[in-house]
Amino acid sequence: MADKAWKALDRATDSYLRAGDVVLTGKAVETLRERLGASDPTALRLIGDRAPDRPELVRELMPELFAAALGITPYAARARFVLAGLHPAARDSLLEPLVSREIADPDPERWDELRGLAMLLEQIGRDDMLEFLKDAVRDSPEEALRWIAEDFPEHG
Repeated sequence: MADKAWKALDRATDSYLRAGDVVLTGKAVETLRERLGASDPTALRLIGDRAPDRPELVRELMPELFAAALGITPYAARARFVLAGLHPAARDSLLEPLVSREIADPDPERWDELRGLAMLLEQIGRDDMLEFLKDAVRDSPEEALRWIAEDFPEHG
């Protein structure tokens, strides 16, 4: 039974790879942007799978991937993984204004997004920006936001 399932998995993988090649021709960025806007896990998986060979996709989709990374869901974790895989020289100049915008408005209603931001900054080694985030939430009247300042770095 396992052998039969493995062969089916191989066929599915081949099909996925071929379909991904088709998606990545033509208007790939527009298509992926639309799918990411709909929180499509298949789009995020495709970008993650192809990112090592197509870093320009990650750069072009930085705003959408950044938005996807803000949260504490498995989807957000995958987006953080994709962003962390991009070389800092190719990533950080695009990421910094997005991070700064989030830090400027630490809305208590967006606790999970700000925690996801802290997780992203820790994962990519941007302790400088993490400190700015912690400063922005450290004196918040909202306890959950203050926890962000206390909890990070988690592995430091």
